Amino acid sequence: MEKRLADILEHWFLQEPALFQVLCTHELVPNPEMACPVRSGRRRIEYNPDFIKEMSDAALDEALRTEAVRILLKHPYERKPEGCSLEAIALGSNVVVGDNYEYLAFNIEKPADFDLPDGMPYEWYSRKIQSLLPEGDNDSGSGTSDRQSDKNKDLSELWEEDELTIAMINEVIEGCTDWGSLAGKFAEHLKASTKARINWRNVFSGFRASILSSERKLTRMKPNRRTGYENMGSIRRFNTKLLVAVDVSGSISSESLSYFFGVVNSAFRYGFESVDVIQFDQGVRVVQSLKKAMQEVIAIGRGGTSFQEPIDYAAEKGYEGLVILTDGYARMPKIPEHMSCKIIWVCQDEHCYEIHHHWMEKSGRVCTIELQ
Repeated sequence: MEKRLADILEHWFLQEPALFQVLCTHELVPNPEMACPVRSGRRRIEYNPDFIKEMSDAALDEALRTEAVRILLKHPYERKPEGCSLEAIALGSNVVVGDNYEYLAFNIEKPADFDLPDGMPYEWYSRKIQSLLPEGDNDSGSGTSDRQSDKNKDLSELWEEDELTIAMINEVIEGCTDWGSLAGKFAEHLKASTKARINWRNVFSGFRASILSSERKLTRMKPNRRTGYENMGSIRRFNTKLLVAVDVSGSISSESLSYFFGVVNSAFRYGFESVDVIQFDQGVRVVQSLKKAMQEVIAIGRGGTSFQEPIDYAAEKGYEGLVILTDGYARMPKIPEHMSCKIIWVCQDEHCYEIHHHWMEKSGRVCTIELQ
């Protein structure tokens, strides 16, 4: 068994430098208890000796390639898509790998197996596949056998968010000069992923620090760090004028709108006492001042899109920060000369980010939602 693995790695060292380098960041560990032949996560690549004993050398090579590619895509180390089971995220990841890498001996799912389009991101596939699972059963099968369902669940069992490992994988990607069988469009996608994975949560922290004015308020509910409850502690409240502009044009799906308003609600978790929200398409449709998270939202509009409307509104009202939630499909706006408001463009997914971030960066910071 060890010799077969060593032979594969020796071949990769000569012919597949990218796969070899990323595999070297993980420890190869046998695990006879798992229901899948090979899986990755927590800086390990585990294999079931009983299963891979029955596999041809070609199939074993491709099974290991699958995990190396999956690691390069960083699926095992991202936040899990919200509301998705272990089976759904495993299948979502498989579909992306199968959509981007050619297989001859190892069976792996592709978008067509679920009647889904090619070229979509992992999070999107995971959510769509989750919707195909029996309702109310997040960890049940998807029409496959119980054994196949267990295999999928085991495949993603080790997956957990790990920013340090993501940074390490990005270093491998950025330093790679020979992509072997990954050369071409897929290699370009991997290199782009080291820059595009800038999500709302990370960017907003820095954005908040750059725009927010704040006030410190004394309280006995929070102890002083040195003297405990004997003296009053303090809390900090943010009083910056923040405007969140939600694109409700016809190109935005109901699913995307739900994530957009999730971003709005998350602002309160960052310490804001109030947030102003507008809905816009070709004009400003709804204006709300919120002091707590929204429970129910009705989108008004659903026409074309003009970014000039929220830009002009923010400038006119003297906001210090503007967050625009959109798919990006509209003409680039003209920023008023007197406008001092800082802008974050929040794209609904990586695909929209890749298309639009070049012009968006001329007026502000750009990120993707990734609220999975």
